[in-house]
Amino acid sequence: MRGPKDNAENAWIADNLCRTIELPERGLALRRSVLQQDDPQGDAMITVMREIRRAKEQAWQQKLS
Repeated sequence: MRGPKDNAENAWIADNLCRTIELPERGLALRRSVLQQDDPQGDAMITVMREIRRAKEQAWQQKLS
């Protein structure tokens, strides 16, 4: 029989796995955004930050569903 400690550990493991997946998603969004820039000196940083935010929101939505 499993106790509360097992449930807490399982939740901790699941949370760590979600974070492990979320980080590469953010990195890929950052890379994609930079590669798509026509003018890297222009608004690249704004676009990169938006892409990171979008990837993070998508990761959280997937986690909630």
